[in-house]
Amino acid sequence: MIYLFSFLMDVTIVLLMLGITFRAVDLGASPTELGVLGGSFAISYSLLCFVLARWLSSLDVRVTSVFSSALLLILCLLSAMVASVPLFMVLGVLIGVVTVFFWPPLEHYVGQNKSAEGLYQALSRFNLWWCSGYAVATAMCGLLYQWNFRLPFLVGAACLVPIIAGSPFLRSTNSRDDPGLPSAGAPAQNAALRKKKFFLTTARIFIFLTYASAGCILALFPKLGDTLRFSKPVVSRIIFFLYLGQLLSFYVLAKTRRWRYNAAYLLGGQALVAAAFIAVFVSNHTAILAGAFAIVGFVSGLAYFSSLFYTLHEPVFRSSLAGVHEALLASGRLVGPIFFGAVTGASNLKVPYLLLAFIFAFFALHSFWRGRRLLRPIFDLR
Repeated sequence: MIYLFSFLMDVTIVLLMLGITFRAVDLGASPTELGVLGGSFAISYSLLCFVLARWLSSLDVRVTSVFSSALLLILCLLSAMVASVPLFMVLGVLIGVVTVFFWPPLEHYVGQNKSAEGLYQALSRFNLWWCSGYAVATAMCGLLYQWNFRLPFLVGAACLVPIIAGSPFLRSTNSRDDPGLPSAGAPAQNAALRKKKFFLTTARIFIFLTYASAGCILALFPKLGDTLRFSKPVVSRIIFFLYLGQLLSFYVLAKTRRWRYNAAYLLGGQALVAAAFIAVFVSNHTAILAGAFAIVGFVSGLAYFSSLFYTLHEPVFRSSLAGVHEALLASGRLVGPIFFGAVTGASNLKVPYLLLAFIFAFFALHSFWRGRRLLRPIFDLR
């Protein structure tokens, strides 16, 4: 049931935020305004994740799920009635405040009191479900919006009803900070500790950058698509490939354990994203744009799974660390739209993708230098 709730919540969030972006484009929002709008959700979410994560983990997930979903349902209905870009920004901030009561407690609930192998299996299912919600909502948002601009918000509200009705039937747990479980067989030597720190730090930087990229795409690509005379459904379908790639990534990562503590996969992923954004910069062909976004999505799935696994695999304070994971991805969603929206306003709609390519290329070189002693051959299948 908890996995179904993650699916439904992400359907709602995507319909809300992408529907708001489509509406803002039709209301004549500039790239800078779209960037601020895209970051409005993340600013409140990231700050509150840092501040409240440990406190939220002490609450019963049944309570936090109902509370968050009920308030979000109200915000969905309000979004269907608003026709002002500044008011949409206010709603974005409120959406971030409300959803912080849902995700950190839910992630702690999913990973609570599990061994490394149990954690891996639980996160594999969790990632597939929530990412499916993103993919489904992205694919259908443009079509819903074309039928009636209020439909994305109303369908999003309807998806919250099963969460509100079903949350009281979840099993009750004591979600207070627990000392966690030690990493199975992890040696105490300094070399092993440095290795673990490298992977956790790299994955956290990686998830910040990939979510900054996704935030840029969600906030600014609808404007680029409008300039290229793509219809709303076409824009929606192209963005859908971002989450289709991420969904495929979670499926693949759930079938193999080779990526765990393997630096070659992180390094190769960064290089692939750099190449994908160069393709976006040089081409306007829908198939190339969709393929490039699929690559970005696939690698962002690796970044997300790595960050969450290495975070919850820590031996202490899993709940507060889950909050750090959420805060970092939300910070990326904040910085990406605002920064690249400003860049776009000062240049053109394609420049952010070239800049992203340079950022990921630099990060790949930096990660190679820091982790060169940890690298295995990329095609090592042992």
